[in-house]
Amino acid sequence: MVVLAETGASRHVLTLLSALLLTAACGDGTYALSTSSWPEPGEVQPLPDLEGSIVELARRSSRCNQDLLHGLVALVGSHMEFPGETVTKLKSPCAGGHEVRVDIDLEGRSILYDFSNVVAAQRFPSADFEGFVVTDMYNSVAAFRGVSIDRTVSTMDVRDEAISVRAHSVSVNLAGVAFDPTSFLKIDLLLENVPE
Repeated sequence: MVVLAETGASRHVLTLLSALLLTAACGDGTYALSTSSWPEPGEVQPLPDLEGSIVELARRSSRCNQDLLHGLVALVGSHMEFPGETVTKLKSPCAGGHEVRVDIDLEGRSILYDFSNVVAAQRFPSADFEGFVVTDMYNSVAAFRGVSIDRTVSTMDVRDEAISVRAHSVSVNLAGVAFDPTSFLKIDLLLENVPE
């Protein structure tokens, strides 16, 4: 039996790793997952911030009535989750859209959009929605209750109404918003209280 230490934000990752380690070979090249050691519902407390969660970043546009495309997935840690060269793979789902070389980092209870790697001034296409959606894929973080733009460091002209929140996702509508290498946007999350 493998026992993994459980500390703070890494507990959900360790649960996933434990589940992978608790597979048993069936003899025919396939594996069966043993769920006998999985925690009971309500036994695992949600994370108090994004650290240790698995998130998906997707690009969405209402210009062509496209639903979310398959996005990029990352484990939130002490690194850049979505560097610009990776985000450029999220092409606009509509014709006439363009790649955006923006670094998107998740830190604690914040989502940071850093445009310092773009080459020249540009503008997101006009639409009802043109932007990015960040989703806590396994609902491992305490539910999102609200968001705010940190105006002390943000340089982009983004309205508060352009950011919407659901229990486990944040949508940032950048339709018609101009950006250049000096553009930066910091969104702070308000999370549901997590018991100690």
